[in-house]
Amino acid sequence: MSWDAYITNLLATNYVTEGVILGHNGSVWAASPGLKIQPAEITALIAGFKENSPLHATGVHINGVKYFTLRANDNEVLAKKGPTGIACYKTTQAIVIGFHPESVQPGQCTTEVAKVADYLREQGY
Repeated sequence: MSWDAYITNLLATNYVTEGVILGHNGSVWAASPGLKIQPAEITALIAGFKENSPLHATGVHINGVKYFTLRANDNEVLAKKGPTGIACYKTTQAIVIGFHPESVQPGQCTTEVAKVADYLREQGY
């Protein structure tokens, strides 16, 4: 399966409106069309999995939007902006990110993104 197929599958759940898979080196493996994550945003997010206090202090910035950090640890970062939000999960080699709109409960998005991350971990990614 190509990396783009993972994004397509996330979007097909209707709980995720945009998605991206990043390598730990900051490379974009796959992303929703139109999603423009800046290198500095990627660097800060990747660093936040190792030392999460900056994410708690300044929030998570993705696609030019600042999200309030709800939870950040070695394997997950959850953040929101009003009724929308993001779920980020770290695997062995990647970070899977899903965005949810106002009409979706955060837990629904989180579950779908976590499933993809769990699968990638099982596959050694």
